[in-house]
Amino acid sequence: MTEYEPGLAALREAVLTSSGEAGADARLAAYDGGDLPEPMATYVRKVRDAAYRITDGDVAALTSAGYPEDAIFEMTLAAAVGAASYRLRAGLRALAEAD
Repeated sequence: MTEYEPGLAALREAVLTSSGEAGADARLAAYDGGDLPEPMATYVRKVRDAAYRITDGDVAALTSAGYPEDAIFEMTLAAAVGAASYRLRAGLRALAEAD
């Protein structure tokens, strides 16, 4: 276990299991890059792969599709934390292999 694991576990727990507008299953799918309905699937992929490309239009498409702003925020957070966790673990594995 790395020094980061307790903090990552607590963050994952808070993002995925807290009560919220978006359901826990949807947040888990956003975190893991799993299946979601459109247009949320496209949005989550963009958050995970190119968050700098998110525009007001992306959010407007979700609100037009009926997603409440709180749910959009929760899904954004779950996708971002999932992508960051994946990248951190990949980096730590690469460092461990280099030793």
